Amino acid sequence: MTLFDPLPLKGISFKNRIIMPAMQLRLGLGNPRARAFYLERARGGAGAIILAGTSVDLLVEDAAWGQAGGVNRLIERMQAFTADIRQAGSRVGIQLWHGNQLPAGNGGMLPGAEQVAPSASGDRRDLRVSEIELIIAKFARAASTAQAAGFDFVQVHGAHGYLVCQFFSGADNRRTDRYGGDLHGRMRFGLETVAAMRAAVGPQYPIFYRIGAEENRPGGITLPQSRLFAAALQGAGVDAFDVSIGMPVGRRPSPGPRARMGTFVHLAAGIKQTVTVPVMAVGRINRSDLAEAFLSEGKADLVGVGRQLIADPQWPEKMRTGKEGTIVACTSCNSCFAPLRSGKWKPGDPICKVNPRAGREMDGC
Repeated sequence: MTLFDPLPLKGISFKNRIIMPAMQLRLGLGNPRARAFYLERARGGAGAIILAGTSVDLLVEDAAWGQAGGVNRLIERMQAFTADIRQAGSRVGIQLWHGNQLPAGNGGMLPGAEQVAPSASGDRRDLRVSEIELIIAKFARAASTAQAAGFDFVQVHGAHGYLVCQFFSGADNRRTDRYGGDLHGRMRFGLETVAAMRAAVGPQYPIFYRIGAEENRPGGITLPQSRLFAAALQGAGVDAFDVSIGMPVGRRPSPGPRARMGTFVHLAAGIKQTVTVPVMAVGRINRSDLAEAFLSEGKADLVGVGRQLIADPQWPEKMRTGKEGTIVACTSCNSCFAPLRSGKWKPGDPICKVNPRAGREMDGC
């Protein structure tokens, strides 16, 4: 297996094994700035692009848009956007997300929304079973909307300590009903979510799952637990896994410059031992020789390359054509996530220290 081998999956084909994972860069969803940003990465040779974690409410509730017809307008806008990405040579998916407020709204803080969690903690109350069932139904409806909008696949965000991940973690889920208790109870929310999505989109539409495979905290997720969960998720309808970490205690989902290359590849390798569907490795993968090694050694079937594609959108094409010497290397400084953390950032401001064009492609920079 090599980096530029195609990957067939449920009737579609990824032209190579390079996936740009979902990253929250505050570029928006399908607007001209986001379109220009993602099109440049598609033209640069990425096999697939996954749009940033998007609140399920935006795909199912006009109220999340604050106006009637918001969801239908999203579908129309994204049909054109996804067609453009495919025309440029890449497949495109969208990551479905839910945080700790109900309703989830547009993903930002919603006045009047209650803070919720699998189990009560701080200002968060525990979710009622009826509310859990509502959230599961929203994931299913969101997947159906994504399918109608032309996305080639959807991904469930079940990592990084967000709500879906919390249901699986013994550190967060202390319920005693059917959505908690033992390991199998903690698996139920994820399994029912995937099963509902599968029923909504049919048997041939790919579902990815970003799994938080390990946590560095007492009672948290362990890799042996995640291996059991992954096998069950595959049975419920998952077609590919993106393997990251759970609640980021003591380490970041986006490893810094001192972290080793391929920081979380060992987690992908662990999951790959228990499933038969493709597995994607992530964590500071920005060298072609390492990416090739992870694939050839059987540790993964796909590599998630995020920040490196911000730094140099042409990374895949430069490698394919033997121009590695011209690659602009990512320094893992994480300045690209400043928009998420800073209330002062505005669209058009720089997001990358080594590529001033990133996020500003539509401005002709």
